[in-house]
Amino acid sequence: MITVNTCGHDSHHPIPCNIEHKEGVPDYLILLIKRESWIMLEGKRHFLHPNALILFPPGTYIHYGCDMPGYNDDWIHFIPDGKDLSFLKSLSLPFNRILYPFDFHRLSEYVRMMSDSYHSSSPHKQETLDSFMRIFLYSLKESLEKQFDFPGSQKYYPDFSRLRTQIYNDPAAKRTIPELAASLCLSLSYFQHLYKQFFGLSCQQDMINARLKFAKYYLLNSNMSIGSLAGFCGYENELHFMRQFKKFTGLTPSEYRRRG
Repeated sequence: MITVNTCGHDSHHPIPCNIEHKEGVPDYLILLIKRESWIMLEGKRHFLHPNALILFPPGTYIHYGCDMPGYNDDWIHFIPDGKDLSFLKSLSLPFNRILYPFDFHRLSEYVRMMSDSYHSSSPHKQETLDSFMRIFLYSLKESLEKQFDFPGSQKYYPDFSRLRTQIYNDPAAKRTIPELAASLCLSLSYFQHLYKQFFGLSCQQDMINARLKFAKYYLLNSNMSIGSLAGFCGYENELHFMRQFKKFTGLTPSEYRRRG
């Protein structure tokens, strides 16, 4: 079995951070880094773009941080038993290297579900977490091996991936699709084509999803009024927010809050 010792999703540091483990940690650590930051590897400081992933084996020196407020990451501490240590080694995943997986957001979503399970009281929690870890590790391997099957597009993926992270980190920001296309020096049609190819949905739908995810969090974790929340999430008025929320969730914001 693969035991998840602890994990977290969307961990935010409101002030600049500098995290160092001189003796490493006693288990395996995976970091999914969502903000510009830095890491020390082999005595050198390396800049990290958003959507970086790093795997550390037990007992490895770890030193990373962010010089600006707002560092954000997902993390998993895990340890495989003897049998599953062989499984982990069979995947040939690179350790102590800066990686940029193709489907970073899907991996982050797995960590979210894993974190939900970790904090649950389910009698099958350990078995569920073991299954999630296998899914995560297989998906990571596939994501690192991903081949782009549409010519000329691979060079654009890092920029699109960073753009998508900006959308989810700040969903309330005012953005238009033409402005986003122009920021990458692409035509509107080619931008939309690549976005759909990379992420499986349109940029417009992804921006809506980011706002709704943001809204769901604050509906359940704040006492903010619906009207105030609408503006906080980037909607021009409360009615638009309520209609869009109901369209994509099947519930009004108030119903969602009550059921949560």
